[in-house]
Amino acid sequence: MCATRATVRNAVYTLVEYGLLYRVLGSGVYVAEPKMIRNLVGVTSMSDEIRQKGIHMSTKIVHSGVIEVTKQISRKLKIPLGRKVYEYVRVRELNFKPCILETVYLECQAFPDFGKHYNERSSMDYLFRNVYHKKQTSGEEHISVTYVSEEEAELLGIQQGEPVFFTSGVVMDETEKPMSYYKGLFRADQFKFVSVIDKKL
Repeated sequence: MCATRATVRNAVYTLVEYGLLYRVLGSGVYVAEPKMIRNLVGVTSMSDEIRQKGIHMSTKIVHSGVIEVTKQISRKLKIPLGRKVYEYVRVRELNFKPCILETVYLECQAFPDFGKHYNERSSMDYLFRNVYHKKQTSGEEHISVTYVSEEEAELLGIQQGEPVFFTSGVVMDETEKPMSYYKGLFRADQFKFVSVIDKKL
């Protein structure tokens, strides 16, 4: 039995709504790539979470340096003004495609010589656990939507002004002391954010 045009249109509309297809004005309808799910619940390292799904992840450090804390960084890391922090700006590639632009701040006093250990082939989480003997145990993350600047768009391989997910948060250690403060831009065509709750009785 042949489907009517109305039935086909309704089916296409539904698939677009679910993100399985997408429309390009004046061109047609195309199959959308599956999106990476970012779980908002839990403190598993994002790198570990992604690699557990069999996705190749690599890091490109765009900028690294030491700066004096701003009022915002001071408030987030709970350290006094005048302290120094490491600042890392990095692009995270998933399956060789730039998908995340992230800025991370760490207190220099809490992580001496961090710059000597960290590079594009190492993991911050690994260094926290094995060099500084600190474990990420809790934290909070905020999410909203923003639009990329020209520079951000170039780093992410998208068009200037495109909407992206904006996240910011603080990760705590076992003593509930802030370990890091981060800000991230996630490509909306590659990610969706969910809360996965695993309630064990």
